[in-house]
Amino acid sequence: MTKIVIGRESHGIKARHVSPTYQDGNGDQVIVGTNYPMPIEDHFSANLHLGNAYSFGAVNDFSNLLGAGNSLDLAIAFGSGTEANMSIEGLCGGDAEGFLYENATVTGGTAGTAVNLNRVSTNTSNSAILVNPTVTSVGTLLGKYIILGGTGKKAAGGDMAGSQLIMKPLTTYLLRLTNVNGTNHVAEIVITWFEQEI
Repeated sequence: MTKIVIGRESHGIKARHVSPTYQDGNGDQVIVGTNYPMPIEDHFSANLHLGNAYSFGAVNDFSNLLGAGNSLDLAIAFGSGTEANMSIEGLCGGDAEGFLYENATVTGGTAGTAVNLNRVSTNTSNSAILVNPTVTSVGTLLGKYIILGGTGKKAAGGDMAGSQLIMKPLTTYLLRLTNVNGTNHVAEIVITWFEQEI
């Protein structure tokens, strides 16, 4: 496999006379071909490399089980000019229901800090996160999810992953996982997202 490296005379050359090229890691312009296809990266990976990808998790662990009929709540909002593309995952040791609400009204709770998934980056998330805040209004229901985990003492646990969605700035989103099993269980909500300025 021979890499063909070219020098670019002008960026104004008519496209019909130019072979597609890309700049490789050595700074060389390489002609696209079978052995050197055009590199492609998905949005999340690109933002991960740029230091714009974040994660946060709220957990009821084995020393602090989520009570039967109780909910684990996570509220998140993004600052002005920030659009977030988010994935949501939930897990419970028994049967549970997951809810996603928009325009919730919340106060108090425990403040959370997003983790930058690019550990070399010094970027910080333009988000505010609260775990188990007081909810005075859940807002508009965007989605309801079933987490099947068995019943009673024979619960096996279950999880769900929500589809990606783009969250609006200056809007409070409430993620709620409710234990409907009748027995106390471990539970968690994990969110992963990347941020873009709009």
